[in-house]
Amino acid sequence: MKKILAVLALFCLQTPAGAGERKLTVWAMGTEGKLIRQAAEIFEKNNPGVKVVTQAIPWTGAHEKLVTAVIGDMAPDISQLGTTWMPEFRAMNALEPLTDYVKGSRLDADDFFPGALESNLTGNDWYGLPWYVDTRVIYYRTDLAEKAGYDRLPGDWEGFYKFTKSLLKTKDGGYAFSLPTNDWQIFLMFYWQNGGELLKDSVLTPGSFEASIEYMRRFFEEKTAPLEGGNETDLLTAFESGYFPMFISGPWMISQLQTSKPKLAGRWTTAPLPSRVRRASFMGGANLVMFRGSKQKELAWKFMEFMTSPEMQAKWYTVSGDLPPGRKAWASPALADKPLLTAFRKELDTAKAPPQLPEWENVARTIDNVVEESMFGRITPAEAREKLTVRIEQILKKSDRKQSGLFKITASLLLFLLPVCGIAAYLRRRPAAKCAQGKAQPIAALFLFPALAILTVFLFTPIIASFITSMTNWNMYGVNDWTKVVFVGFENYVALFSDPVFLAGLRNTLVFAFVGVPVSVALSLAMALALNAQILRLKAFFRVSYFIPVITTMVAVAIIWRWLYNPEFGLFNLALGWLGLPGQKWLSNSWLALPSLILMAVWKGFGYNTMIFLAALQSIPESLYESIAIDGANSRQKFWYITLPMLRHTAFFVIVVTTIGYMQFFAEPYIMTGGGPLNATMSVVLYMYQHGFKFYNLGYASAMAYLLFGLVCLFTSLQFRMQKRLEGKY
Repeated sequence: MKKILAVLALFCLQTPAGAGERKLTVWAMGTEGKLIRQAAEIFEKNNPGVKVVTQAIPWTGAHEKLVTAVIGDMAPDISQLGTTWMPEFRAMNALEPLTDYVKGSRLDADDFFPGALESNLTGNDWYGLPWYVDTRVIYYRTDLAEKAGYDRLPGDWEGFYKFTKSLLKTKDGGYAFSLPTNDWQIFLMFYWQNGGELLKDSVLTPGSFEASIEYMRRFFEEKTAPLEGGNETDLLTAFESGYFPMFISGPWMISQLQTSKPKLAGRWTTAPLPSRVRRASFMGGANLVMFRGSKQKELAWKFMEFMTSPEMQAKWYTVSGDLPPGRKAWASPALADKPLLTAFRKELDTAKAPPQLPEWENVARTIDNVVEESMFGRITPAEAREKLTVRIEQILKKSDRKQSGLFKITASLLLFLLPVCGIAAYLRRRPAAKCAQGKAQPIAALFLFPALAILTVFLFTPIIASFITSMTNWNMYGVNDWTKVVFVGFENYVALFSDPVFLAGLRNTLVFAFVGVPVSVALSLAMALALNAQILRLKAFFRVSYFIPVITTMVAVAIIWRWLYNPEFGLFNLALGWLGLPGQKWLSNSWLALPSLILMAVWKGFGYNTMIFLAALQSIPESLYESIAIDGANSRQKFWYITLPMLRHTAFFVIVVTTIGYMQFFAEPYIMTGGGPLNATMSVVLYMYQHGFKFYNLGYASAMAYLLFGLVCLFTSLQFRMQKRLEGKY
């Protein structure tokens, strides 16, 4: 016994492995998240006893993951943060101020490019350090430019416009320039070049805004850039073929062109953007931030200082290809000897970052929408400026209402009890079910409790919480500070009916459902009848073929259908060409985009309903068909008097479930079109997602969810009533 106690005492006195080790958690996104481990190993080597734990996060889910981590007090010590995300997280009070650290460090703040500093400063206070930057330049085919009589790209607006005209004349087809109609970054660069400012003395600069719109519209009106179909074309393939001999993009395109289009080597280069009043490009990239909850703040600052030193910036470029945010790093041979980077270096001196607003994502989306309308000629430049000014002012409008904690708790309880009492009243109106042998069975409650507890926590409570949220102004300012959440009653619901984007989404959702559901159900029934026919061979093959799209992920389906809809190489346009018909811009034409998504959705989903109808058809007794055949019925009469009545319950189920699915129209526009063009494919759920998870207007998004829920309930109840009426006819 003494030996056992001695061993235990010795074990307890031993120092655990890694007990003296300091741990630092760092999150990074995309490619940087995979490569930052190499930098962490250098830091660990220079700082014995330190362990840097790195985690790679995909860009698509990074924003939501970071917000969740902040709310749950599980944020890392350091994270990469997109430049336009900085104001959001400052508004959430999630970032550690770095001003005192900067003052006491060897960091040369003047070495950073001005645009790179903008997103890290609020007044004179530091909240991050520039990690890497990117800006935009023009990529163009030098061989085609020489054929047009130019040995270099003109540096002014008028010269650039004449260059695109000359370039177009040397080509048999295609365009001179790939110019998006709804890219806020591209528009702001032209706007800044024309002397415009955003949210300085006024929301927009009169004159500069209109002139920028008119200049960009010239490219579309004179067919040097495509108004429709540009975003459907594979940019690198079009650049190689000469369909688009010129486009605006960032530094990542250099490696993509060099690796995927090696035959173009020596036939393309980069150039700074043309200017008018001044030089200006877009300043993007990412920063490194420290979260308030970090328990290793001194060590975290040391790592941030290490990552942003000129030596590490140059080394990071060789690892990742990311451009350094400081001037000194650009003097290293790794960057100085790269002619293709010269244009980027020139633009970085004058590149501008967008205004540092927590609501920037919402403002940017609004700019996209209004600029797109003006490019398509739906509104004049002056109307566009007025419309955009009003919308931005609405987005930035702050409420000064304040409510006590007691009022908020009371209002929450009342709103919680409202649906609970409604359900209880509904259940009391229904006739009580008789228990077995006329006695209550308490033991049944014991078996039901685990399921009811799980449903209450993960289903019923969130549903009611969402209803309460829809009555508030809960936004990003209240995500981490409940005192800023205010009850606003039905204001969110009223605002929805004056929101043109929501109304467009509601219209599109109803069209998608009312067109897609009948087509999908009719096609499913037709396929099921064909599969059930005695004369059809290879039934197993067709069943599998029809069902494969159902189990295929939407991403894979979208990739296939984007190629089918491709205006230059797509199979649909190829078929139209064989018929002597002109090709269509399927996803960028405002009249064709929604029908194109309906067609894709029907193709993907009809196989599921086909299997349900097929099972129902095979359950119909053969004796019914034999008896009606004796009476001399033909095939049409058999279908109308036997098949259809016997399928009424199955058809009802299929119609209800399919309608609910189509009303939740989201994945198709989210992946394929982003809601464009001109909000022609915007849906209620997509708009709800944008407000809930991109703009963090949680109250507004919850109101949309309940409005859609109400519509689904309304259509479902109508279908139940129709089913009851039909029951009396058969």
